[in-house]
Amino acid sequence: MDNPQTYRDAAREKGVPEHVIDHALRLTLPQTELTTSGADGGVPAGRYGGLPSLPAGVEWDGGLDLVATVDCAALPPDGFDLPLPRDGHLLFFADRTDPDGAVLIEDSRSVIHVPAGTPTTERALPGGGGALPALGPGPLYARTVRSFPTGADDAVHSDPETSRLYQEYRLGDYDRRRPVRGDSLILGGYAYSPQDPPIMGSSPEDEKGGWVLLAQTQLDMPGVSGTTACPFWIIQRDELGAGNFAAAALVTLTYH
Repeated sequence: MDNPQTYRDAAREKGVPEHVIDHALRLTLPQTELTTSGADGGVPAGRYGGLPSLPAGVEWDGGLDLVATVDCAALPPDGFDLPLPRDGHLLFFADRTDPDGAVLIEDSRSVIHVPAGTPTTERALPGGGGALPALGPGPLYARTVRSFPTGADDAVHSDPETSRLYQEYRLGDYDRRRPVRGDSLILGGYAYSPQDPPIMGSSPEDEKGGWVLLAQTQLDMPGVSGTTACPFWIIQRDELGAGNFAAAALVTLTYH
């Protein structure tokens, strides 16, 4: 949702009471949208695709493809409610080969933080022909949007009154958000999923602060016609605050 007023106007047209609209808008979270176009006023904040630049001693065998390299210092300061690093680069890796989806929990190395000033070297694709070609590189531009939950998100279904209002007034229908495109990445906020959100069932009372959405994108699956992968990078809030990105999980859902 780019503008809360757009949501308010759409809900008003359908007769939703003002206090219900206010309740719905209080559920929104800040989210950073990174796209390869700066047409919407985004600021340069990284690169989509390409090959990873990594420090010595950090292994990469090409099994997971580099999706994006995000410049943490360039991100809008109001673009998320997560304790992300304020400098260095975050590298996001995903699997484009498993049409059934996968969950990689233990030290998946799907997210790597390279602190500012760390010497790095761009890695080449491993030989032998097993790795897929790198995603076409392009600049990423960041801007802040508002993220609205679906009816399956904890923010809605964990509270009976919110769940009732959501169903009675169809509050999910007035979000004019755009789908996550294949050349974009979103940070924070709620997951936009073709199925139930991948972190459904977590709560702030969970051990280590509960799971939060770190990032999301969409990718074509080479060799699997008509199949789109939706990788979600999730992490427990306390692990994120500690900078332990090895604890991030990669959840990949697919749809046709």
